[in-house]
Amino acid sequence: MKGVAPVNSGQTRRFRGSRLFAVSSPLEPGHSYGRPVGFASTEHLNPEAVVAYVDNELSRQAASRADAHLVLCPSCSREVAAQARARSMLQTCQNEVSMPDSLRAQLSQIPTQEIDLRATRRSNRWGR
Repeated sequence: MKGVAPVNSGQTRRFRGSRLFAVSSPLEPGHSYGRPVGFASTEHLNPEAVVAYVDNELSRQAASRADAHLVLCPSCSREVAAQARARSMLQTCQNEVSMPDSLRAQLSQIPTQEIDLRATRRSNRWGR
């Protein structure tokens, strides 16, 4: 299920935007329902967080939590390194990609037609 991550305690956590919310069996005593759950160092970074981390889009607080997690988690460190390599490859090949001249010629052959919208008469729902 997209947006759900398993947790060791038998609960699941749902991602709502950038926040985690605990979801568990109904009416557990002493449980705070619907409140944001803090980031624990044993939780892995989700794919969206990895991309945001590599693109420097995380808030300062979230980035420092991710930094602390990456020091302790080789799995997430590998994910961040792979994402950074992919980002770097995309940036380097972006300048090498261009439209083939044959495609440009085909696109220029597509006829265009201008439509004068002022000439169309608008009518109301009674046909007037």
